[in-house]
Amino acid sequence: MIHVVVAIISRKREDKQEEYLLVKSQKDFGEFTGCWYPPGGHMEEGETEIQTLVREIKEELNFDIKVGEKVGECLGDVKDYIISWYECELLNFDMNVNKEELADVGWFTKEEMGKDIRIWPKTFEFLQKYIENKVI
Repeated sequence: MIHVVVAIISRKREDKQEEYLLVKSQKDFGEFTGCWYPPGGHMEEGETEIQTLVREIKEELNFDIKVGEKVGECLGDVKDYIISWYECELLNFDMNVNKEELADVGWFTKEEMGKDIRIWPKTFEFLQKYIENKVI
């Protein structure tokens, strides 16, 4: 089983709507190529989930994060993938996108995720449930 750890990072827009940070990979994922997902990545041998998340976010976006609560785990859309989900807070806002790994980065509301962008199906399902059940 391939273990992936992702960060749920959100912020408030000026109009008070909550928006979430999503990225798009440069990698070819067949039918899922070009789909959006929360930032994160694969665990390396000997790493904890939290170490993986901190390393991946730093490598891909140059963000320092504070890792919060683990909010869930689910199977991925690709066979033999399991995804762990953590709420995270940005500690700096000096984003520097690693263009070798990421094709794009954006902030999206729940409504925009539902109609304006293509998200990995299991990711979309998990995020929608998370957002609906989140206590603000």
